[in-house]
Amino acid sequence: MTELLFLGDSHMNCLAKPITEGRLRGYDCRIVQVPGATAVGLRHPKSKTQALQRFRDVLLPFRPDCIPVFQIGEVDCGFVIWVRAQRHGESVQQQLDASLAAYLNFLSEMQSAGYCRQIVTSATLPTIDDNPATMGEVHILRQEVQATQRERTDLTLTYNDRLQQGCRARGIDFLDIAELMLDPQTRLIRDDLKNPNLGDHHIHPDRGADLWISSLLRFLNMRP
Repeated sequence: MTELLFLGDSHMNCLAKPITEGRLRGYDCRIVQVPGATAVGLRHPKSKTQALQRFRDVLLPFRPDCIPVFQIGEVDCGFVIWVRAQRHGESVQQQLDASLAAYLNFLSEMQSAGYCRQIVTSATLPTIDDNPATMGEVHILRQEVQATQRERTDLTLTYNDRLQQGCRARGIDFLDIAELMLDPQTRLIRDDLKNPNLGDHHIHPDRGADLWISSLLRFLNMRP
């Protein structure tokens, strides 16, 4: 049976329950979660989270019955790109380019290892708003970033568009779940997808899971 190997940051939390419930019928599923994992960190074997090494450990050597499904980028777009630009005196665009280059280079490396089928999912939209009354632990840790939710959302949408282009150029499948998360009026994340715990920056665990699973199943059913 084909294995769907989910590799990403803590935003994959919402998949644990539906996978346990067997909602992805016909696939063996496993999650390799690295909280705080960043795309830009995929170029650094000794990064704080060591996501690069942890992902390589489970992907290599190549396994023909495995389809990797990647979900990272929220930490880049919501924090790392902005703070690195501030600290290093570089533009947000330069940091955006560096993050995408690291991510796409890693995907190309996995292609060369044998993974002709990979699924890259869009970076999750930021849920952290501009209201200090809703601050949780992650909100407080990210206070160094002065960018508004509008700015962080716009950057995420640009990131996802560029990531999709890079995947298309490499023949890699891209699943854009972020577009389904958008409120059509505000172009920010839908209120119903925000976590009921206002201090938690992850999307709603149940509604987020429903969106993820239904989107992924449609996507898989459209592919041979």
